[in-house]
Amino acid sequence: MSDFDQLVREQMKLMDQLLDVQGELDLCLETEKQLRQDEKREEWHRLHDEIKQKRKQLQHVQTLFTKQTEQVINSYKQMEKSSTVM
Repeated sequence: MSDFDQLVREQMKLMDQLLDVQGELDLCLETEKQLRQDEKREEWHRLHDEIKQKRKQLQHVQTLFTKQTEQVINSYKQMEKSSTVM
């Protein structure tokens, strides 16, 4: 398997993780909205902390995804260079 193929595979896995975290964050935000309406303070604070954590996690995964995208692009360019030289 080429470096490019491996990078693309890793990026697809990371994209799945990014979508999962975004989905979890969306669910937390919806629950937070409900709790605020129901005025359940303790639960709201617990959920608010979880939302902070999910946002940090999402930011981390997005940063990794950006770096991997750059690696995929560079790998593709190298692969293209190699194929035009031959």
